Amino acid sequence: MNNKFWKVAGFSFLIVFVLAYWLGERTVMTTDVVGNSSPALLTSSEYFFKTVGYSLVITAVILLVVYLINLIQKKSRKQSS
Repeated sequence: MNNKFWKVAGFSFLIVFVLAYWLGERTVMTTDVVGNSSPALLTSSEYFFKTVGYSLVITAVILLVVYLINLIQKKSRKQSS
């Protein structure tokens, strides 16, 4: 199971990172003290770290779901035997 867990973690992070980097929004809306909003372009490093953060959060959720599915499957196997 441990090897399966790391494979899921690696592949899910890679897939989510590539999709988020490719499809992500590179502009953010900034508001000044007067209340005027204007778009601002993120630098490459800001966009990279934003994408990494999103990828880590989504990967953690995916790993939690995989863990819970494996736990439920183990319980159902114990009850059936």
